[in-house]
Amino acid sequence: MSDSVIEFNGVSKRFRLGATHDSLRDLAAAALGSIFGGKKRNSADENFWAIKDVDFCVRRGEVLGIIGPNGAGKSTALKLLAGILRPDGGVVRVTGRLAALIEVGAGFHGDLTGRENIFLNGTILGMKRREIASKLDAIVEFAGLEKFLDMPVKRYSSGMYARLGFSIAAHVEPDVLLIDEVLSVGDAVFRLRCIERMKELVQSGTTLVFVTHDLDQMQKVCTRTIVLDHGEIAFEGSPADAVDRYLSAVSGASSTRPTDDLVACDQRLVSLTDFSLRDEADERTLSVDAGKPTTIEATLELKCRIERLVVEVNVRRALGESVVSLNSGRSDRFYCAGPGSHRIAIHLPSLPLAGGQYFCNVRVWDADQGTTVLDTPYRYPLVVNDGGRATGMFCLEHEWSFCSEPQDKLASETVVEVTSSPTGETHESLPVR
Repeated sequence: MSDSVIEFNGVSKRFRLGATHDSLRDLAAAALGSIFGGKKRNSADENFWAIKDVDFCVRRGEVLGIIGPNGAGKSTALKLLAGILRPDGGVVRVTGRLAALIEVGAGFHGDLTGRENIFLNGTILGMKRREIASKLDAIVEFAGLEKFLDMPVKRYSSGMYARLGFSIAAHVEPDVLLIDEVLSVGDAVFRLRCIERMKELVQSGTTLVFVTHDLDQMQKVCTRTIVLDHGEIAFEGSPADAVDRYLSAVSGASSTRPTDDLVACDQRLVSLTDFSLRDEADERTLSVDAGKPTTIEATLELKCRIERLVVEVNVRRALGESVVSLNSGRSDRFYCAGPGSHRIAIHLPSLPLAGGQYFCNVRVWDADQGTTVLDTPYRYPLVVNDGGRATGMFCLEHEWSFCSEPQDKLASETVVEVTSSPTGETHESLPVR
């Protein structure tokens, strides 16, 4: 394509599994090991193809999202674009000034201050010293690190690293900006500022390639999305369709897990033998559309009789914030259950959570004894798809209305009072409505 600034033509990248030898000492040790009976490592099975024969182009001003499970090849693709890695096959072309934010602290020197690293990193990204100096205040203000500007960055937190790194990259005014999952270490307010800044850059003509596990964030920013799986493109299209494809694949993989793998713990009185989410078609799933009916099911195995059983299901964000707690006792629901298997279901007409990844746990109490008989880890995944609508913690159904008064009505209600003073001067009072 003539207006493409990024071209990925038949690109493949291979890594060798097992030990690697990056120094003369390592090579010498490996050679001696092979002489004295060590196993030769020359098998084709030791090669792992992180990217295999991948093709895509990105036009000027376009925002391409890349999503997929861990190990799909997302970060490898970005490192190939950034020139950090060289392909084993195919051609990678990037036109114009490129800025990349791929790893926290990449390009920083720990013993240098924040100020010194701004000049160092800016120079690496192709900026002149005068240009960096003119943008220094804007970079520092956006990162919110004024108090820490002259502190060595080795004392920065990972969030401070990410804020400074993004701020530098965003103020380079690049032709192409590459961003990996590194923004996930920042706080929620800063992430929203980053999204707004990325939109500003795109409006000014910057091409953006964005790798993330945050499906909600991806839908807010991207115009086109690629789903990678095992180093190959599984889908390419609109962000909404890409999310549907990705979540369906994840749900399908989850449904094949053996039930025994879902046993969270083996308590003396109660154990959890199954936990599942079901959509409105009563199909087992991991992904839920915000606002659609959802059922949470848990199967408990009791070793003895409990007269007043209380069940609780908690939902928290991937980063740990608790957002929902559903407790049968608070709804005056106490269950009398004897030894054996029991299925508990919670029917929700909607689950108005913001898009993203969550985890669930199950707790069970003996209300008469006041003791907890089961408390599982937060290990049961829940992915919510809100279509990119929410920006906070919840995705609430709502309506907007807007009413304007006619201009002639406003004018007719404006009264100007004119009064005379004892000196004969006239004064106009403020308009009265």
